[in-house]
Amino acid sequence: MTLKQTLAWFAGAVAAVLLVACGNATPITSGSPTPAPTITPFVSSEYPTQTSGAQPGGVVTGPDSNLWFTETAVNKIGKLNQQAQVSEYTVPTAGASPLTIATGPDGALWFTENTQPKIGRITTAAGVVTEYMLTSALAIGTPTPWGITTGPDGALWVTDPGTNGIWSVTTAGVPSFYPLASANADPTSITTGNNGAVWFLEAGANKVGTIAVNSPQGTHPTEYPVSAGAGLGVIISGTDNALWFTEQSTDKIGRMTTNGVLTAETPLTGVVGPFGLAAGIDGNYYIADTQGSAIAQFIPSTGKVSTFKTITSASQPYFLTIGPDSEVYFSEKAASRIGQFRYF
Repeated sequence: MTLKQTLAWFAGAVAAVLLVACGNATPITSGSPTPAPTITPFVSSEYPTQTSGAQPGGVVTGPDSNLWFTETAVNKIGKLNQQAQVSEYTVPTAGASPLTIATGPDGALWFTENTQPKIGRITTAAGVVTEYMLTSALAIGTPTPWGITTGPDGALWVTDPGTNGIWSVTTAGVPSFYPLASANADPTSITTGNNGAVWFLEAGANKVGTIAVNSPQGTHPTEYPVSAGAGLGVIISGTDNALWFTEQSTDKIGRMTTNGVLTAETPLTGVVGPFGLAAGIDGNYYIADTQGSAIAQFIPSTGKVSTFKTITSASQPYFLTIGPDSEVYFSEKAASRIGQFRYF
């Protein structure tokens, strides 16, 4: 056994001891980078936030291989390391309601402040938070930033229901604004596609929007309609280079090509209020069943849907991400926990 293997085994053993009270005590460092062998998926562990009632929101794997997440109700950013230790860092602006979070191009984490006209940046080493204002003469209304992603241009791209538009922000904090053509579009979740553009959901307009990252400021993004009353939730770039998204009101998962062609809106049988979404390394999609307190597995090749209950009842799983071990991790808004879901 090499030193690296020994350290990995030791870290896993320590984490397992720490997690005996949290389900099946599966440490974060468990798993392998490739799906083998197949197991029956299950929620293996849940990690409580340091502050009770934190209502964790967006969650992402950071460049330091730790999990970082927002704590909307207590105005903090949380970190779950590979030894199952939780740390918290307070957002300087009171009542900022940090919502979603993404890994930036600069080795830091960036997050939205949903009740302030700001986005924030937090360093991985010391948890130092810096905030940047969203301001432009082109923006009408007060910014309420929602989703965030790193674009292929090295800028942060942010959806903003408050101004009915999209922002790009350099790592120096310089913003540019792009208004939406549809009124009251309510832009929310955003992701980076494989075609050099960012893609986002317009929950109020029942559309999927996109804009090339080299577009001049003030450009209207392109919009593509989906079924009426879809109640769009979260969008991601899939393993097949298409865009995949959840439909909360119709309990479906949708697929759109980077040409804007809506190819499928598939019912998620047994799932109520699908929201968070992640693409597994097995080619399947994993979904937060918010009302069923479960994680759903969708197999696109067959359309099969399976659901797996969280350990804590009425937990309200919310956002999903793929962890450093390639397993699925998710926030539990009502239970104030971060869950681990094993699928291989």
